[in-house]
Amino acid sequence: MSKKTALTWIAGATLALSMIVGGCSTESTNTAAGASKNNSAEELTTFSYFVFDPGDNVPEHTKIGDMIEQKTGVKIKYERLVGEKEQKVGVMIAGGDYPDLINTDQTVKFEDANALIPLEDLIEQHAPNIKRIYGPYWERLKAADGHIYALPQVAPTGTPIKGISAAFWIQKEVLKDAGYPKITTFDQYVDVLRAYYKKYPQIDGADTIPFEILTYDNRNFTLTTAMQFLAGGPNDSRAIVDPVANKLAFYQTDENVTKRYYAKLHEMYREGMIDKEAFVMNYEQYLAKLSSGRVLGMFDQKWQFQTALDSLKQQGKANRMFVPLQLTFDDSIQPDYLDVPSMNYNMGFSITINAKDPVAAIKYADYMASEEGQLLRNWGVAGEDYTVSDTGRFYRNQEQRDFFADPKNGLKTTGNILWYWPGSSGTMADGNSYQQYQQPEEIAAGYDEMDLELLKAYGVTTYEELFDGPNLDRKYFPLWSIELTEKNKVFNQKLNDINKKYPPQMVVAKNADDFEKYWNEYVATVEKLDIQGWLDELTTKVKDRQENW
Repeated sequence: MSKKTALTWIAGATLALSMIVGGCSTESTNTAAGASKNNSAEELTTFSYFVFDPGDNVPEHTKIGDMIEQKTGVKIKYERLVGEKEQKVGVMIAGGDYPDLINTDQTVKFEDANALIPLEDLIEQHAPNIKRIYGPYWERLKAADGHIYALPQVAPTGTPIKGISAAFWIQKEVLKDAGYPKITTFDQYVDVLRAYYKKYPQIDGADTIPFEILTYDNRNFTLTTAMQFLAGGPNDSRAIVDPVANKLAFYQTDENVTKRYYAKLHEMYREGMIDKEAFVMNYEQYLAKLSSGRVLGMFDQKWQFQTALDSLKQQGKANRMFVPLQLTFDDSIQPDYLDVPSMNYNMGFSITINAKDPVAAIKYADYMASEEGQLLRNWGVAGEDYTVSDTGRFYRNQEQRDFFADPKNGLKTTGNILWYWPGSSGTMADGNSYQQYQQPEEIAAGYDEMDLELLKAYGVTTYEELFDGPNLDRKYFPLWSIELTEKNKVFNQKLNDINKKYPPQMVVAKNADDFEKYWNEYVATVEKLDIQGWLDELTTKVKDRQENW
């Protein structure tokens, strides 16, 4: 998927709203603005921080936020996205009215508008924790002009965590009802969804939705890149890379890949297996449908619908929660779903030209990246939000887990916002995981009786064991993180526009003839673009990464 939507394994890490909270340690750290740790409200340095992801309004006061404010002398006024992302970006750039800080996957647009300040000198001089974490990836973070404008949410640190994000997801209840069948191909998956739908046309008094698709805004990658996985490609976006032969294949107009997938979706739509509102609903409506328990399956990245999982669990509908499958078109294809440990380059935390005190801003970000800061925002206060065993392992007791199972408590504790700062993924020096939701003890504790029954039926102990490991030959990974020339940025934008129009038309076509008509129009329109020029640039840059990373 594209740089604007994807996340690596960490994204997946990207990000359980009810799971991530802050905590503190005994590490001694300089205050961000050079203030003392006992600051009155009048002495606080204040920064506005716009996060280009929707979510609950962040309370002015939260337990962990207030603690960090006291430690640093800095107050952050958060604002989250409401409405369409691209429109908000355009309005900001057109008016030059930027907040002090932003966190976005649209970094390149702000770079092109000269809205961001370079970070490398500020980091070298004032941010030792950030340099320690991101130093191994320093050159990779640089834009084409040699400057660093954005810091990804987290950088791989210590032992990598094997996590699932992209997958074809299916309700636990559907698998149980089918007797836990082996499902390895998309056709088998559709057959299982269809059988359950015919058996149970309604769930809790509402119509069952066998397969859901999100196409809102730039989140339409759930429709336009799902087929790369079925063809054996990884989370790379619009080309499938052979890293050994250094060859790239543009699959978006490939009849054996993209047409095959859209044709299957068209059949499903004509059967009533795809939500009639799939191509008109917004992101919040999508999450609401997943949270209702009547959606049987979809393709998506876990970070994008984690709040729906949390909601189902809170409603007591754990049997309606989704579990991941790695599917291909047929069993001759080797699946490649798990991301190579990496980062979302050229996106994340940035300081804008409107920030009046960039030094104080980077010092605050550096505190958030410190061991103390990361414990404070990721785990919680020891003894209150998490427990430490006699052997030094972090875990939550059941009371603590129950507390954070309610997203409202996460909102009161951290504002559900504190992971939008630079930091680490993987393990600390003592072996504990930086992110609470990646701690093995917490993963195991999160399994209910149905999970254990399901995993036992498939002969594994974790869902990760259902997936093949990442292909470590992919040193370049991910393809969508490569910064392109202006010419090929235009190619990407034009293809984005084409993909918003034609794929939905193919899926909802009245009959097979109309499907063929829309497919031919789609191919003809895409082939007017300079596909080869785009491929040539990416091939060169993949080769460079393979040789030098």
